[in-house]
Parts: sequence; C-alpha cells; structure tokens
Amino acid sequence: MTRSARGVMVTRLLLILPCNKCVRLGDYSLCQNWRVVLKHVRLFVESKVLDLAAADSCKPGIVLWGEERDLRWCDIHPSWDKLYVKDPVRLELLTNNVARDLREFSVTYKTIAYYVNVKAYRLALQKASEITGVKLVDFGPPKLSPLSYNKHAKELPRRLEQLLSNQLLV
Repeated sequence: MTRSARGVMVTRLLLILPCNKCVRLGDYSLCQNWRVVLKHVRLFVESKVLDLAAADSCKPGIVLWGEERDLRWCDIHPSWDKLYVKDPVRLELLTNNVARDLREFSVTYKTIAYYVNVKAYRLALQKASEITGVKLVDFGPPKLSPLSYNKHAKELPRRLEQLLSNQLLV
C-alpha cells in the first residue's frame, strides 16, 4: 500500500502488458503498444497506484518496467506460428518462468492484471495462474490483434477504478 496525494492509503496494482521491439532500446514505453496504454493509465502510474510490467520472451517471464534495459540484446518476436507452435517446450519454459515471477510479485501486489494481445503470453499467464493459485484479472483485449488492443485501451482507467474501489471495500 502507498499513500495517495490526498493522504488516503491505496493498494498497488501490477498491470502486465506485452513486450515489444523497443526492448532493444532499453524502454518498452518507446513503442506504440505501450504508448497507447500509458496515455490512458499515466495518472495511475504517476500516483504510484499502478506499476507496469511486460510478459517477455527474452527473459522469459515477467519484466518490470525499467528492468528491460538489461534485455537490450533481445531480438525474439513472440509469433505463435513461427516460435511457439514449432517449439512447444518454449511455451512450457515461458509458463514456468511466468509462474515463478507471479509467485514473487504476488507478495508485493495485492492485484495483478494483464492486458495482453499475444496468444503465447495470454496462455502462459492463464496457465501460470492455475499452477500458482495467484489470481489474475484479465483486462483483454477481446481479440488478439493490434487494432483491438488499441481500441480497448481506453477502457483501462474505468476498469482500474473498479478494481481499486472493490479492493477498498474488502
């Protein structure tokens, strides 16, 4: 828990997004998929209510925003057809590492949500949640496409507000 600008205690949330090619530049937020989300959740991040992370094939696992600078060498695109279908062990490795990271983050964050439009990441997050018993909130998007991702990002502030108000009632 952290203290908001009004002095009220608020719960910290973690929102997992898909990684992107800007990992090579050391900052996920330089690419469009993160910029579109940040446009909508910036106030939550600035008020320290929300932290961002990425499901990433490079680590593999979950990488907190700011730690991607250690992955500048990466050049892995998480294509389902080209990467994960041809090598099912890779999905198992991703899932196991996501599970490891979820266990660690569940100690720090009361709620962990994801907004992911990459099939392998969504499957790994869902399976890792089952394995660990760490409850994840699926924010979508409804379709696994960049268009759906961009279109539905505007719903994130409302969904985060609902999550926060539900937590304060508990």
